[in-house]
Amino acid sequence: MARELAGLLVDPVDGPYPGVLTLADGVIAGVERQADAPRDVLVFPGFVDLQVYETAGLAEHGVTGYLLATRDAGAPLGPRCLGLHLEGPFLNPEAAGAIPVEEITPVDLAALDGWLAGGAVRMVTVAPEIEGGLDAIETIAAAGAVASVGHTRANNATTRAAIDAGARFATHVWNAMGPTRARATGPVPELLLNPAVTLGLIPDGRHLHPRIEELTFRVAGAERIALTSDAVVPPAEKPDGSLLGGDCCGARLVARMARFGLREAAAMASLTPARVLGLADRGRLAPGYRADLAVLAADFAPLETLSGGETISAARYAAGEELGRDSS
Repeated sequence: MARELAGLLVDPVDGPYPGVLTLADGVIAGVERQADAPRDVLVFPGFVDLQVYETAGLAEHGVTGYLLATRDAGAPLGPRCLGLHLEGPFLNPEAAGAIPVEEITPVDLAALDGWLAGGAVRMVTVAPEIEGGLDAIETIAAAGAVASVGHTRANNATTRAAIDAGARFATHVWNAMGPTRARATGPVPELLLNPAVTLGLIPDGRHLHPRIEELTFRVAGAERIALTSDAVVPPAEKPDGSLLGGDCCGARLVARMARFGLREAAAMASLTPARVLGLADRGRLAPGYRADLAVLAADFAPLETLSGGETISAARYAAGEELGRDSS
C-alpha cells in the first residue's frame, strides 16, 4: 500500500516548498509540488545524529539514524543504529571534558586495528597531539572509518597535520578543545576554515553561546555542520563546569538552528551527517531515497517519525487525525 504525505517539504537542496510525497516499499516513490499542500506541517528527511549516548526518545524527536557514542568497541547496536562512535580512548586528559580521565589511554594501534576490523566502528575521536595520535588517524582513515578530532589541545599546525593524515570530522567543535587566542589559535580556527572537515555542533543552548553557533554557521555553512546531541540522561555538570552531555536531540536542535533557514537546518540535521557516513540513500526528499522522515508542526513539535516508510513514533492532531493519507 502506498501512502501520500502532504506538507511543507523541507528538502536540504530544493526546499522548502509545499508538496506531496508518495511513499512505497520503504522509499520515496514520488515528489510533487502542490501549492495547496498544508504549510503548517513540516516534512523533513529523518534526522541523523552522529553522537548519542542515550537512545531513549530519539524516534520521538525525529531521529531515524544515529551513531552510538561509547568507548566500548563491542557495544551492541540497537534499532536504527548506524554504527559506533568511539569517543576515545585516545584523548588528551587535559581536555577530557565529560570523559572520565581513567578511561583515557595511550594510543594502541594493534587494539585500534582490532576494533576497526569488526566493521561496527564508523567514527573514532582522537586527540592528534598525543603520542601516536596522527598514526591513529591514519589507521582509522585507511580502514574506511571517520577519524574525528576532539578532546584536544592541539595547536594549529598539529590540527592541520591531523587533517592531512585523514581526519574529516570535529567532535563537538569548540567544546573540550583548547582555547583560541590571538597568537595561539588552538584547534578551532583550522577546523572551521578547512573545507575538508565537517563540524559536529551541539546547538542545545547549553554547550555554546548563540553567537558562537552563528559564527560557526557563517564560517562553515550548512554543508559542513552536522547537528549532534551528545545525548545523555540525565545531563549534568562536573564541579569544574564541564557539561556531562546534552539534553536535546533531533527536532529541538532543528528548532534552534532554523533561525538560519529551514533548508539549512534540514541540511545540518539530515543530509550533512548522512554524507559524513557515506550514506547516499538518506537525507533528501527525493525519489529513490529511504522514506526516513521527521514530520513536525509549525512550531517544530514532533508529529510523526517514519523509518523506511513505517511509523516509529506518532502524535496526533487535536482533531485526532493521523498525518498524511493512505492510497491504494
